[in-house]
Amino acid sequence: MDQPHDVGVHGMLFFGEVTLYLSHLPMFMSMHDHQVILEVSLTATGKDAHAIYRADRRDSGERVYTLVPERFSLQRLGAGGADALRTFQGTLHRGHFEKPGKEAILEDVRVSVINVIHFRKFDPNATMLPELQYLLFGHSGELYLAHWITRPPDFDQVLPVKSISPDFSDEELRHGIILTFPGRKNQITERLRAGEQAIAHEDVTLETGSELYLEEGELAEEVTFDTTPEEKAAGFS
Repeated sequence: MDQPHDVGVHGMLFFGEVTLYLSHLPMFMSMHDHQVILEVSLTATGKDAHAIYRADRRDSGERVYTLVPERFSLQRLGAGGADALRTFQGTLHRGHFEKPGKEAILEDVRVSVINVIHFRKFDPNATMLPELQYLLFGHSGELYLAHWITRPPDFDQVLPVKSISPDFSDEELRHGIILTFPGRKNQITERLRAGEQAIAHEDVTLETGSELYLEEGELAEEVTFDTTPEEKAAGFS
């Protein structure tokens, strides 16, 4: 039986405090052309992996943590039934696993998928969004925004929500809520910034925290792995 075309190492952003999340680090090539956000738990033999991660994030001040999982087909994260992938092993890094300065803080950890919040394959025929759009997800008291990725040139961004009105129930947030911000173009220079108070359609008002992740180069029309000016200005290098 032929192996699925997307079997490989699918690096992921790792974040969260009380609740833990993974966000696939996408590109527009067929191997990695999915936006995927998961709610997960983390365990390791003889260790409290969750506590170790939280202490390391608190003590280091690092914003970016990434998980390098074992090889698998990305399709299985979105599958149901017997084909669904709901547990896998990996190594948790402080920093971006593909960039200098990274350090493995937990090896051979077990990731269990609690909820597939979002799973979407990019449509090569998609049109560029006219306005800035995000996916709101999480639980009451710990909410996040992920920029909605469509087609190149685009950008990946995750940032926390400090406050929001109205409140949303955990059931409403289970698979995320799309928020569009009127009057703002869907481009990196118009993105939400730390400490910003913004109003989305449907009269949702919110305040954002500091960016946890920003990637532009790997989602450009001409892919670059060099740090872009916007990434550098935001402190991601």
